[in-house]
Amino acid sequence: MLKLTLALGVAYYLIGAVVHWFGLTLFPFFDARLYTSYQDSVIAVAALVIAMFLFVIARDPVKNIDTLKIVILAAFLGSIFSIAIVWKVDFDSIGAPDKKLQTIVEGIMGFAFAGSLLYFYPRK
Repeated sequence: MLKLTLALGVAYYLIGAVVHWFGLTLFPFFDARLYTSYQDSVIAVAALVIAMFLFVIARDPVKNIDTLKIVILAAFLGSIFSIAIVWKVDFDSIGAPDKKLQTIVEGIMGFAFAGSLLYFYPRK
């Protein structure tokens, strides 16, 4: 199940990379005014790198256990920051009030992913 969870993470981050690179969305309340080619391109590259890490870990999670630990920690931290954005950013003032819900959903999905990795973590 750990390998499957990691493979789903690879797919999620690859889709995220494509979405950010081309300014697409998976969410129905996408606001094209928030797309900025520079920032979204950086996010796309970061998502691609994360997908590569997950792919390598998925090939042999036990051998790559130290990297898996870092990925789990990074997923939890990323989710915390995603949720924290809800309190930091005034989405109404930037004309994207629906973006708040998207940010919450992304944070919850991140917690679910990190929790799944932790649950399926290899134990001896």
